[in-house]
Order: sequence, then structure tokens, then C-alpha cells
Amino acid sequence: MYSQAILISLLTAVVQARFGQEQVPISAISAVNGGNPGEAPTIAGAAISDLLAAANPCNKLKRGDQILAQLGTGADAVAAAKGMVAAEQNVNPFAFSNPALCTDPSLPANPILRGIIPKIDPAFSDAAAINALSAQSLNNPLNANGKSIADLFTENGFTDFRGVASDGTGPVVNNGGNNGGNNGGNNGGNNGGNNGGNNGGNNGGNNGGNNGGNNGGNNGGNNGGNNGGNNGGNAGGNGGAVDFGLCDPSMDFVAGRPGRRADESTFLPIDPLTKQGQQEALNPNIITNRICDQLTNVCQSNQAAKDRCRSCQAQIQALGTRDQSTANAWNACVNNGAQVGGANGGANNGGANNGGANNGGANNGGANNGGANNGGANGGATKTPAKNGNTGSNVQSFNGSLGAPPVAVENVGGNRPFIVNGDSFVNFGAACSRSCDVQKNRCANAANSTGNRNIKVSDCETQQQACSQNCRTNAVARKNKRFVKVYKSRV
Repeated sequence: MYSQAILISLLTAVVQARFGQEQVPISAISAVNGGNPGEAPTIAGAAISDLLAAANPCNKLKRGDQILAQLGTGADAVAAAKGMVAAEQNVNPFAFSNPALCTDPSLPANPILRGIIPKIDPAFSDAAAINALSAQSLNNPLNANGKSIADLFTENGFTDFRGVASDGTGPVVNNGGNNGGNNGGNNGGNNGGNNGGNNGGNNGGNNGGNNGGNNGGNNGGNNGGNNGGNNGGNAGGNGGAVDFGLCDPSMDFVAGRPGRRADESTFLPIDPLTKQGQQEALNPNIITNRICDQLTNVCQSNQAAKDRCRSCQAQIQALGTRDQSTANAWNACVNNGAQVGGANGGANNGGANNGGANNGGANNGGANNGGANNGGANGGATKTPAKNGNTGSNVQSFNGSLGAPPVAVENVGGNRPFIVNGDSFVNFGAACSRSCDVQKNRCANAANSTGNRNIKVSDCETQQQACSQNCRTNAVARKNKRFVKVYKSRV
């Protein structure tokens, strides 16, 4: 036992010397009197790995639960367990500039440990405020009912983190995954059906989840052909109902991100709000789920936008690809309502194969025959009607020009007044975010070219964040201005 205690002391000294963390709780765990002989030092030795940079941030929460479960709830055990939960986890400064936080709302499980938040590296932004709150939470825990550590950080204004689930795959899907699969398919089908063309859309949409091939094909063929031309305009008129709020739901597929090989490409949301706390991923389904979650969490999106997102999420998962075509398919689906891989009976098809795609159903009835705005089925991007052009005033005020000049946001008036790079938008926030995204992609292309080695993709992403923050500031100002105008008109 004494040799084990000496070993623990040496390991603790190494951890403290290597990482410079304050108040590492290893020695406190080792000194707990409860439990079986030698059990406390054993737990302490295992806990060291929980504080390393590569560790899952959920592990140290589980370790806190283990301390109380095996060593009892004496004062020394409680102090050690709380210290473990609140301990700062090391981070590799060459790979990340923000902390990793656990997104599992069930951890820690012991009520004694709920509401305690961890310290973060003092070098991170807002670290002083977070670390002060962490110290307070040891004795005055936050309200953590149904909330994860990541949720508690977000509630207190800290959103620059990497969310990690207990299995290490990315953000935890609470009910979002189940509801996304069930309601996303149903609502996506219903809404898409209504927009695609009355009867063809309804039958194709309602039965899309069950018998999309049968009903979508039969009814879509009959009604899609009859009503596609007539109702294409209706789809465009109802398109404004889809509003992504402050966010652009698109994602990109970029090679050579920080920590990746130059030839290794990963998926990531392109909007800073949607990618808050999310690390880039090789699996597109992690990213699509994050985007759909953020529509509820921070984007102020309406229900129609959330329904479309979940429908597109299911389609991307069924598609099964992991390349540029995946990102293209996702962006076309969430922004334009386009079906992924020609799917039948889905959000906007109304039986796309037989009655839809070729004979005036959702795709052609909206995009080609009836819809100057690609069916107008969303608040996102749509190819600009020829009559609009790009002749309006530029309302993009961001002036950063690293790797590429700012991309104009033209205000041309009409139902979809904002034009960016040939695409039209209903609301300013989405248009402005797209402007930042286009600039970032052009900057990244410059960074990856042989003639611009002084520009890094990470620099392009930093510029994009600044651009997007400028967009959010202007979007809020525009909303406030509209509110004052409406209020005065009613007084």
C-alpha cells in the first residue's frame, strides 16, 4: 500500500509539472479513508488519465460518481469527488483553442455532484469568469436538472467549446435523434407535400415514410401532373414559412483543417453559431445532427426550418456517402428543399419518380414550372430570378479581405430581397452568413493553393467568425428597427 501511495504521489507530481494545472484532486482522492484498503489509491491512479488532453471530458464526471459509490460519502470523499468534477482538464494548445465539455445530461449521476462545473485553461477566452463560477459551484451548485455540463456553460454565456458525448462521438442526441427520425420524416413529408403541389404533394408526403414508392408514384403521377403547374406558385408563396433565423444551416467539406493531414477532408457547419462547441468530423451525420440541434438551441429558427432539417438529416444518413457530394446534397436539401439522391415520398417530392420529377410534381412544379424561386420552399438560398439581377445596394458592412474580398449582400427588394453570389434569401441573417461562408471558402481555396502559403485555413475560419459576428450584430439591429417601426405604426 505504501509503495502504491508513493507511486501515486510521483504520478501526481508529474501531472502537475507537465500540465501546470492547479488543485489537481489526485492526492485528495488517494487520501480518502473510506472504501476497502487500497481502493482509494487505485481510483486516484486511474483518475490521472481522466485529466489528460486526449481524455473524454465525461470520464472525470464518471470518476466523481465512482469515488462516492466506492469510497462512501464522508466529508473527505465528497470533497475529493467534487474536486474531480471541478478539475481543469488539460488541452493541447497546438490542436485546440477551446475546452472539451461533456454533453451527456446524465453525468455526473450523483446528486451531490450535480451543478458543479469544471475550470478551464486560463488562456481561453472568458476563463476568469468561468473559473470563478466553477469555484462558486462547489458550494452553491447550479440548477442542473436535465442539463449537461455543456448546457450549464451555454446558459452562463460561454459557448466556445467542443461538445463531446460520453461515447466520444460528438454531441449527445437526447430526444433529438428519436424525434428527428420520427417527426422529421412525418413533418418533412407533410410540409414538403403541401408545398410541392396540392394532391400530389399531400399523398406523396403523407405516405412518404410508409409507402412512398406506391402512393408517391401513383398519386404523384395523377395529381402532380395536374396540379404541379398550378401550385408551383403556391409553393413559392408559402416558402417564407421556413426561417432559419440567425443561422445558415449549410456545412462544408474542407481538407487540411488544424490537426488534420493536408489531404484529409472533414465536415463542419459553416455558420459560427451552428458549429459552437462542435469539432469537425469525418462522419457527416454528426454534423447534420449538430446543425439541427442548434436550430433550436441558438438559431431562433421556426418549426418549419427544424422539420426540414430533420428530414434532410434522415436523407443524408440514408445516402451513406462521406465526400463533397454529401455536403452538396445536404446544402441543397436544407436550403432549397431538394431531395437527396432523388428520394421518393419525402419532404418535397409528392411522389417524385412517376408523377413528380418529370410531370409537374414537387420538383418541377416548384422549381421549373411554377417557381421563380425554386419552389420558394425555404428562407434559405434560392437561385436568383432573372428579373432581380444584382443591382441593389450592398448591405454587407464587413471589410475583412484575407485571402478573398468580402462578398456583397445585395438588397434588391421583393419577397426574397437579399442576393449573395447569385442566390436569393428571405432574411438578412441567412444572406449575410452565406456571404461570410462564400468568402471563407474562397479564402480556404487560396490557402490550399501553392501560391498562398502565408494564409492558413484556420485564418480563414477566424475571419469567417468575425464576419458572422458582424452579421449577427446587424441582424439584431435590423430586427430591433423593424420592431420599433411596427410598434409605432400600432400606437
